[in-house]
Amino acid sequence: MSRTRPVTPGCEGLRRTATGVVPAMLVPCVASLVYFVLLPGGAWSRVVYAGTKTFTVVWPVIAVCLIEGTRLRWKAVGWRRNLAALPLGVATGLLIGGMIAVAYLWTPAGDYAHRFSGRISAKVIGLGIGGAGGFAAFSIFISVVHSLIEEYYWRWYVFGRLARLVPAGQAYALASLSFAAHHYVLLWCYFPPLAAILMGTAVGLGGALWCWMYRRQGVLSGAWISHALVDAAICCVGYRLVFA
Repeated sequence: MSRTRPVTPGCEGLRRTATGVVPAMLVPCVASLVYFVLLPGGAWSRVVYAGTKTFTVVWPVIAVCLIEGTRLRWKAVGWRRNLAALPLGVATGLLIGGMIAVAYLWTPAGDYAHRFSGRISAKVIGLGIGGAGGFAAFSIFISVVHSLIEEYYWRWYVFGRLARLVPAGQAYALASLSFAAHHYVLLWCYFPPLAAILMGTAVGLGGALWCWMYRRQGVLSGAWISHALVDAAICCVGYRLVFA
């Protein structure tokens, strides 16, 4: 009978981390296939969507505390460090958001996007967002709250855990690809495949930038404000596509 190599505590810790982070990388993409493709519109679509967003909030805590067996400690990094991260966040957010606005207003991309405004309107109605006021409220939620949840989920947890498992370059690639994956699905529902791939890849590059900012700054505030400004620009374009 051959002897098995004993598992060291370090190896066991890595296995536990992987057990938590791999589902985190996959669930948003699989869920988006359900609520955008298999169950488009209607009550069940909204239930799955809400369940997925709840998952992104609670799963990192479950994974860290129950699967990894680690006590969750939030470091008080102080307002100075968070404040120091904001200028780069504002600059990158305004730059990317400005590029989106310029592309929509002053390039053929805007006319191209308008060709699919009917699809976008149908999806908005399917998600239960009725009227300009409802869309505006949803946009504020997406830009302010949802962007923070995504930074906590994708940068703090997914990227942070991957950086413990694989070299930094691979962590950037895997975290950014998994972040882009559910956006590929979403965009594919609105636009032709090539356009969806190009825009989804741009989302992945944005995710890589925010991973870099989080790794460099050690706090989420810079990446969050950058993400929030980009989402606000996208929502403004979406508003014009649906209601203009």
